[in-house]
Amino acid sequence: MGKRSKGRGKGRKHRPAIKRRDPEAKRARRDASEHERAAQAVDEDTEESADEELEELDEDEHDERVSDGGGEDEEAPTSDAGDDAGDDEGSADEAIPESEVGRPDGAQWALPLVKLEHKWTWLETRLLFVALLGLTFVLCLFFALRGMKEPLEAEEAAGTIFRAMVGAGVLGGVVRLATRKRGLKDMHRNVLTVVAVIIGLATAKLWRGVGIDYFAGVFDWLQEGSTLTLMGGLKGISTRLTMTVALIGASLAAAVGGHINIDVVVRLIPARVRKPVAILGGVATAMVCLAASWGLFDHIAVAEYHVRADKTAGEKISGVTEDLGDQFFIWRKQAGLDIGAIPNVVVGKRWNADDRMNGRQWNEWLDSGGFSERFGKAEVEAIRATDEDLDLPRLPLVVLPGGEARGMLLHGMDLIFPLGFLMIGLRFLLRALLLIAGHVDVKIEAEDSDDDEVAAADAATEEVS
Repeated sequence: MGKRSKGRGKGRKHRPAIKRRDPEAKRARRDASEHERAAQAVDEDTEESADEELEELDEDEHDERVSDGGGEDEEAPTSDAGDDAGDDEGSADEAIPESEVGRPDGAQWALPLVKLEHKWTWLETRLLFVALLGLTFVLCLFFALRGMKEPLEAEEAAGTIFRAMVGAGVLGGVVRLATRKRGLKDMHRNVLTVVAVIIGLATAKLWRGVGIDYFAGVFDWLQEGSTLTLMGGLKGISTRLTMTVALIGASLAAAVGGHINIDVVVRLIPARVRKPVAILGGVATAMVCLAASWGLFDHIAVAEYHVRADKTAGEKISGVTEDLGDQFFIWRKQAGLDIGAIPNVVVGKRWNADDRMNGRQWNEWLDSGGFSERFGKAEVEAIRATDEDLDLPRLPLVVLPGGEARGMLLHGMDLIFPLGFLMIGLRFLLRALLLIAGHVDVKIEAEDSDDDEVAAADAATEEVS
């Protein structure tokens, strides 16, 4: 009875009384709930007392083993086993994914190559994204400026069409956003958006002459008086970015075996010799790409950098490298002039206005810019303003001693062609080594697609069953 009363007092919870129409039924329910709680408390007390007795027995046994000198030695293996298990679990959790270390049955000596291939792909993927983003921006900027600067007397309707597209996009987007939180139904919002787009298309001629001079000034600055002038303008940049995207895509395709090849030869030969043939083909393709890389570099060095054709390979590389240093110097100086031109262009002022620079300021800019140290005092003296021209306007555009700087950086940008073929050739060599090591397989497009179709059919059959 002592335990019962103790357990009842421990587990009982006092709650506010609830008024019932039938007090007898209320009293019966309360007594039944108290009996249930009391029984549960007795069970809990019994379990607690049993646990206390087991703990006391364990302590007595532990004391006896310690007094005999063998207690700690017997428990040590258990703790060591637990630690080993924990270490194994930790090492399993920290294991590198198979995609980064290659296949388990591949050669161990090629694991650094597998990691190199993984990081190389990671880098090229992001370079491809940046190149695509830059190409999209340049093309959009080029067509936007061409459309906005189209004069009214132009025979083509490019300016009107572009303004109609801009008006439709702006009005449609504004109406769509403005009606988002108005509680309108989707159908009503769609109708309003369509009406706004139609109005934008129909009102293009009303603002056909707005901003023509402004955007013509911006376009003229980018094409004729900025750093882009040294790169061939927006068109020159878009052309090189297009080739960059193509070369990076070819390198990524070579990394996974997705390049253009003739699969019919691989299909006709026995399966056991497919791998050697693929390795031989990869090495041969790599040699062709590397030869093309050097051929392109040699042509650019002779034709664009004016290095003598009878020079050695080292002398050609040295000559191109030295000229690249001059190009980087010219680029930095023109970028400084662009920073000074931006405020004028933004407010609608011409980049080559008469008050931008005169002959006196031009000479001071040459003296403080380090041109004499870079090209020689005699060379720079030829591009200085004479005493009669000190107060006359001067174009704020870099002039290269001994030649014109317009399009000068195109020579450096053309080096992406030999560099791209070099990367593709190295990619083929790397894949051939991974084939030898067993970390990649010979890829046949049709067989891969057939396997995918079979796997999809199997999955569909399982779902139906």
